[in-house]
Amino acid sequence: NRLFEYDLDEIIQKIFLNLTPIDLKNCRCVCLQWSGFIKKRLWNSKPAKKQLRNRLINQWKFSEPMLNDYDHGLRGVNFVVCDEDMIVCGYTRGQARAYDINTGDLKFQLECNDQLVRLYDGVQLDLGSTVIGAITDTGTVSLWNRADGTLLYQDKHHGEQEQVLGIKVTDDYVLTGGADGSLFILKLMEGSWKIAHKMYENKEGITHIDAGGRWAVTGTRKEIKLWDLEEHSLVENVKPVLVKVWMLSFIYPHAFVVGGEDWDGVQVWDMVRCVKIRHVMEDEKPFHNIHASSRFITISELNDTWAGEDNELCSVVVCDVLELIDKKVEEKRLWKRNFEFSPGAYFEQINAVSNR
Repeated sequence: NRLFEYDLDEIIQKIFLNLTPIDLKNCRCVCLQWSGFIKKRLWNSKPAKKQLRNRLINQWKFSEPMLNDYDHGLRGVNFVVCDEDMIVCGYTRGQARAYDINTGDLKFQLECNDQLVRLYDGVQLDLGSTVIGAITDTGTVSLWNRADGTLLYQDKHHGEQEQVLGIKVTDDYVLTGGADGSLFILKLMEGSWKIAHKMYENKEGITHIDAGGRWAVTGTRKEIKLWDLEEHSLVENVKPVLVKVWMLSFIYPHAFVVGGEDWDGVQVWDMVRCVKIRHVMEDEKPFHNIHASSRFITISELNDTWAGEDNELCSVVVCDVLELIDKKVEEKRLWKRNFEFSPGAYFEQINAVSNR
């Protein structure tokens, strides 16, 4: 700590900039002086943040990843979300669990259905800065405090018999999409989470949703639609964005789509101009799960393998978002990285991917 007394800020900053993300995080826990310095000279410094970001991108592209394997003995991970602190897994019996991302230790368990589930009831999730959002195949929507797992909201608000097929948690709202095509916006009002808006303009069954800020997209078995969440209405497309959506991810104005059992590869669409930018890996593999976060997009291969069959490797592919949306980058020059995993003894498919 005496280094801080000698006005060596630039040298200390360079030392911290050369630490690994985990070491840097641990340094913030040493004392208030270190934590304040890191926050001021790294997190709140544009040049320092740019340097850290560029190093992280280079590590993703050119370094061998560190692999942690956590096995908690529960069957059937249906969905996963993560950030720099937490992993949340949704399972197949209406439950979810939150784990520490560095240690794998269980933080808390979430009961995402208010009834005892004896049959399959898969849980999908999204992770915000203060809230964990969950939906079940039987239609229950839940919100939880991410700090301690306290239940904040739970209801079948799309209808008792209506399936819910997408949830998005942001700092301003939570968005859910129903199989009947409806979109609901929940907001924190007077200390409680409540439905703020219901939108029934779309009549096609939703297969997946994603959103960011003012804009949202919904996918159906026919097309992708763009929504203005400030006006609470569909945006009139220049022309239809015709594609069968299995799952999608959205970074305005671009939608990244996978087709599951319907078609191979990944499609990238400009939702403002309603044009397809590219269709990559079109003749390679079918993909069924996708997640985009800032610079990278992660997709998982549709690869059902049962015990006794040929043990094909299950693939997860990481691509560079900026290259995918730049039409000047030829497909053969697109960077992508393939991670392969061996199937398990019972049944193996990579059901979910998440990156931060």
